[in-house]
Amino acid sequence: MLVVFLLVVCLGETESAVDSYVAAVYEHRVILNPNPRVPVSRHEALIHMQKNLDIYEQQAAKAAQQVGSKILVFPEDGIHGFNFTRSSISGYMETIPDPQEESWNPCTEPDKHNNTEVLQRLSCMARRNNLYLVANMPDLLCVPFSSGEQQNCSPCCSGEQHGGRAT
Repeated sequence: MLVVFLLVVCLGETESAVDSYVAAVYEHRVILNPNPRVPVSRHEALIHMQKNLDIYEQQAAKAAQQVGSKILVFPEDGIHGFNFTRSSISGYMETIPDPQEESWNPCTEPDKHNNTEVLQRLSCMARRNNLYLVANMPDLLCVPFSSGEQQNCSPCCSGEQHGGRAT
């Protein structure tokens, strides 16, 4: 179900078309992993997530073309589902670079980071439909074992195996 809201941001006492935009919120029946507590490979996780992303693609086009939305909000856990454990979600995780530290567009620079297929697809979806997307996905945040010690984390592995922390 696509719900559309007209958000009006008034500057002063006047209202104009420039001061408003259409936002859409999509309620999604998530295609779930039937065994979320069982770890899967990155490839298997991508196959699962692509099913939900296919639906997101259709809804993004509909929101942009039919109602003129400028922002589309997808539900929490709508890409991957829920009821995972720390180890079973590892195949679903991607490293999401901090935009404060790095300028990167996943759609136009797809080879800059490994294992960012979902982020790339969302980025291209937003570009193709000329709208902003809000989506939730699991990311991998690397933290050192102890102060001063650096670890190299891979998003295709469990954070626990590389001294990282799943967030």
